[in-house]
Amino acid sequence: MLKSYTFPSVYEATNMELRSVASDLLNGMKIKMGEDEYMVGNLVLLEGMSPNKNINASPQDEEYKLLTDAAMLLVHQYGAPRSFGGSESGESVKISLTTGFPFVTYQLFRDLAVDYFKGSHVIEYDGSTIGLSEGMKKEVEVVKVNVIPEIMGCNVAIREGEQQEDQNIFIVSLGYGTCEAVVSTKSGLVHRSLISTHGIRYAVNSFAGEMSKQFNIGIKNEHQLDQVFLQGSIVVNRKRVNVHEVREKALKLYFKQIILPALIRSFTDEDFKKCSKMYLVGGGALYPELVACFEDEFAESVGIEVYPEPEKCASQGYCLYSRLMDSPSQNRLDSDQFDIEKLSLDGDVLKVGIDIGNANTCVTLLKD
Repeated sequence: MLKSYTFPSVYEATNMELRSVASDLLNGMKIKMGEDEYMVGNLVLLEGMSPNKNINASPQDEEYKLLTDAAMLLVHQYGAPRSFGGSESGESVKISLTTGFPFVTYQLFRDLAVDYFKGSHVIEYDGSTIGLSEGMKKEVEVVKVNVIPEIMGCNVAIREGEQQEDQNIFIVSLGYGTCEAVVSTKSGLVHRSLISTHGIRYAVNSFAGEMSKQFNIGIKNEHQLDQVFLQGSIVVNRKRVNVHEVREKALKLYFKQIILPALIRSFTDEDFKKCSKMYLVGGGALYPELVACFEDEFAESVGIEVYPEPEKCASQGYCLYSRLMDSPSQNRLDSDQFDIEKLSLDGDVLKVGIDIGNANTCVTLLKD
């Protein structure tokens, strides 16, 4: 069984004492790095004043390491032997990990990520946020690391997960920092068709410009604007204002100016002849206005499919890839041999996929 845990990829330094402010660790992560403490994820949205996010961070960046520490903490919490319900075990957890990057940074960051992840990670955190002790430590030992392109992880999820897709397809990954697309066959990805361009951030910036013309929105950082964009409303002078029309305009402009020209340049008529579906994955697939743009443009040629919980697609593919690479009997992406319900741990090594996204970080575990 695959189990995914998602939190916003935001952080904020703090010196506040925060006791029993969250019901569980997913919502109460306060992590120590060096001499400083940081709220991470959902806790920032609750207690923070100015959440920070980084775009396409390097494994050498402090922000990337902070988010991976948070992800590792959840791996220990929910992947330790007790159950998916969570564990306070102090024992080290051994994992086989797959992660990835957009193609635009994959080759640049691949070796750096392997060097960073492999080995033992000791995460220091404040457990008092969930009613435990202040100074706590958990250890996760990464015994194997795979680093693959993000869209390859999405392909694995679509073909080897619940969908068991066996046709030629298009995959469009609508990420916050990057949008990527590719033709996928049963034999693999067609690299000739790969595109990488601006992500949803383009639409958010367009949205922010239009909002500033209509409302006095005050000083908002990028994450706060992204949240307004996602929610489709904003509170101005204690009144909630619906901004769905502004969002729809920004998304349609983004599709017309950025996505569609890139797809037209890359995908040929022969590709459309061979492919039966276009899968939309990534957080951008959560916006019905953007999905409608794809349907209006391509529905006569291919079926438009939105991956279930599309923001989790890459992480779930990474997790399945860890299993495939670690098990000789499952090392082919063959839907006739692959049965997700029969997968389990090899010894005491947990299969894990971690997607450090620009908007959200997703951790996926594979357990019976």
